[in-house]
This record gives sequence, C-alpha cells and structure tokens, in this order.
Amino acid sequence: MIRVLIIEDDQQVQTFLSKLFNELENEIQVSTTVSAAEAFQMAKEIPFDLLIVDIQLVDYKGTDLVQQIRSMEAYKYTPIIFETAIVTEELRAYREFKSYHYLIKPYTKDEALKVITDVIGYIQNTWKEDLSLRVEQKEFIFEYKYHEILFIESYGKKLVIHLYIDGKHQQEKISGYSLKRMKEMVQDGPFLQCHKSYIVNTDFIISIDKADNEVTVRHLNGKLPIGNKYREQVLRNG
Repeated sequence: MIRVLIIEDDQQVQTFLSKLFNELENEIQVSTTVSAAEAFQMAKEIPFDLLIVDIQLVDYKGTDLVQQIRSMEAYKYTPIIFETAIVTEELRAYREFKSYHYLIKPYTKDEALKVITDVIGYIQNTWKEDLSLRVEQKEFIFEYKYHEILFIESYGKKLVIHLYIDGKHQQEKISGYSLKRMKEMVQDGPFLQCHKSYIVNTDFIISIDKADNEVTVRHLNGKLPIGNKYREQVLRNG
C-alpha cells in the first residue's frame, strides 16, 4: 500500500489529484489537507511514501513545511512533488529540498498523470530493491536481495538460488526448503513459477518462446523450461 499526502488549499485541484490516484491500478491510499500545520502533524503520525505540496498554502509556505518535514529522519529521502504557479520557485525546490518533480499550474491531466505514474514506479522499484529472502541454514541466516535473484531451482533434495551480483552469476545451495515453500516466501516479489523445478524473477525475463516453451533470462547462458501446468500463467504474467 502506497500512502500519499496531498497538501493543497484549492479544493478543486485537491479533488482532481485524488481522482488521478484512484484511476491507477496500484493500491494507493490518499490523504488530503489544506493546512501546512495539519500536514506536518499528519506526517509525524503516518508514514507517507509520497507528498504533493502546493507552495502557496493558507497558513504558511509549502517550502517551509517541506523544510520541517525533511528534518525528520523518516522523510529524508521521501519523494516530494511541488505545485506552483510561480516558475522561479521550481529551481529553489530542486536545489534546497531535493524534490522529485514539480507541476506548474495550471497543468493538464496528462502532465500530472505522467509525473504521478513516474514517481509511483520509482517508489515501487525502491521497495523492490529493499525486499529480500531470508533463509535459515543450521545456526546461520542468509539474506538474498530480490533484485539479485535470477531464479530458484529445485535440484534433487536441495534448492539452488541463482544470483547475479557484481556482474557475476553465482549459485547458493540450500537445504530444508521445498520449492512450494520458497514460492510462498517470495510471493511479495516479482517471482513466477514457470516449471515444477523453477521459480523465475520476472524482472529478468527477456523473452518467452511460445513454440518451444522456454523463457530467456538475462545474465543466463541458457533458457528455463515452461511446464504445461504453468504455461498460461507465464504467458499472462511473464
């Protein structure tokens, strides 16, 4: 769930932006306020993932609000989109407050949608890089970042996690886990079972060969088979 806070004192613009987020397929929770003071209080209580801030607010300037918010450790790198009708404000927003983007009023639906879609994608990719698989092996716990896992292979009574780290294809053998269990553990990531023996990271899929039932995976010398049971799912989601 992506949490968005819109700080905008024009009710029409506020409603317009809220509707744009609701049109997106992603799970997005939108909160709104017209007040900088209230926004600061809300930011302390709720961990927002994105802030859209009008520079001219009813109580004090949006740039002053962002300065307060940026002083909080939790919001040091949170994406912020400024709205302004004053073109000269955009440069200050970029330099001082590390804003992700800005919207110059009046802006069109297409302009707003492009910026919003871009930042949502950025947030999702950032989350994806932070996600990881934690595996217990005897007294040790190993952690594998999702964005480093090419695919997971069932090999005899063991599993092999195929990784791509620092430009090299690496393999880690683990025991005590079934492929079914592993699929459950990575269900929050970009993974898809393509065969009874393979779970592939869809971010690394280059192409799908429908005729030969094979998946081409980036950084892999070879292809992964597609099982008949999983073919429809791979073609739909791969």
